[in-house]
Amino acid sequence: MISFLVNLPTWQIIRVTGIVSYILLTLGVALGIAYGLPLWPRKMKTVLYKIHSFATISGTALGLLHGAVTVIDTYVPYTWRELLVPFTAHYDPVLSGLGTLCGYAMLLVILTTDLRNLLKRRVWLAFHLLSYPIFAMAAIHGFFMGTDSRFPGIRLLYLASIVLVVLMSLLRSAFGPAGGMRVSRQAPLSRNTPVTQPSRPGQPEPELVSPGNASRRSERFRDTRHAPPRG
Repeated sequence: MISFLVNLPTWQIIRVTGIVSYILLTLGVALGIAYGLPLWPRKMKTVLYKIHSFATISGTALGLLHGAVTVIDTYVPYTWRELLVPFTAHYDPVLSGLGTLCGYAMLLVILTTDLRNLLKRRVWLAFHLLSYPIFAMAAIHGFFMGTDSRFPGIRLLYLASIVLVVLMSLLRSAFGPAGGMRVSRQAPLSRNTPVTQPSRPGQPEPELVSPGNASRRSERFRDTRHAPPRG
């Protein structure tokens, strides 16, 4: 069993799982942002949520595998302590620590999502918003520590993922936190601004009332109340 693990192509496994994990986490973040846009019918939102959940959980699982394989790697082996305790690795401690923090934070996001019905919305949202710093840490960890970043295609991948998440975030903020387009606040009414009185179905169109004719309308109302009934 030990010889089988030692003979595994660990270096290739580490590289592939790291890149695929990053792609899936990017997809999960982008779809999570897209889910909040008021553009989708209910069925489409269900599909988006399922893909978002699958990408997030799969990306986290591959990320954990990516880290665990470093323990049996023969090229740059990590100890369990270096893997589990952030910033204690002998090789690139800061970048390695960011990878460890990403793993812990993603597990926390997934756990709090499963416990969402037991948590207050503000608490759940605070944990869920960790996805943004997690994405940033994953991008820094992968780009600067990954040996494949020397290839133009991988560099383009990181650039495209960052642009995608930034654009989706800007689009989401344009629609506001409640899912509707932000509108400017209505300007306060001036003294000469006419006000429309609501009318009930079957009644004539409402009369425009302004400060200038409000008193005259009130006098007509009093005259009508005290006028003798028509025979």
